[in-house]
Amino acid sequence: MVAWKIYYIVGFIGNGRVGRIVLAAAAKHLTPVVELGGKSPVIVDSNINLEVATRRIIAGKWGCNSGQACVSPDYIITTKDYAPKLVDALKYELEKFYRKNPLESKDLSRIVNSNHFARLTKLMDDDKVSGKIVCGGEKDENKLRIAPTVLLDVPRDSLIMTDEIFGPLLPIITVDKVEESFDVINSGPKPLAAYLFTNKKALK
Repeated sequence: MVAWKIYYIVGFIGNGRVGRIVLAAAAKHLTPVVELGGKSPVIVDSNINLEVATRRIIAGKWGCNSGQACVSPDYIITTKDYAPKLVDALKYELEKFYRKNPLESKDLSRIVNSNHFARLTKLMDDDKVSGKIVCGGEKDENKLRIAPTVLLDVPRDSLIMTDEIFGPLLPIITVDKVEESFDVINSGPKPLAAYLFTNKKALK
């Protein structure tokens, strides 16, 4: 479509890799391009109402599309000390919402197609992260369903952290101090959205 030379502008919503392909094709005809996508982080401080924060994260990540939206939370950053409490809260609220067998829940969205299901499975089965799953991980290829999945302390150079996930997988990165979260975010491509749960005025 970009090569047809009939468009005044091309808008693309997706990851950076495909965005660069679209940009290269559009550049031949000097067609302006808008690309939207990226890894949207969630910073979780320890001085918050954890129940409210957890429910909002779940709604934003899994609510109605299993993370298949460009502004869905892509990963969480929190402190090493607070991470276990956050994981427990996520487990508790996810079980309340999806029950003990999320794959059978009528509220769990399907993955858009088999190719995307295979891509998400590859992210989960990566040797660097497969042992980091602390919640979920179940999947049903026939029904194209993947349970809400939380991973803790995945390596920052793993595929799940360098690629936009666009699915129901949510890695948690830990830092010593919550202020270090901004260094983590700034070390990668600019996100499309970012979310912050804190009561510290200095962070806001």
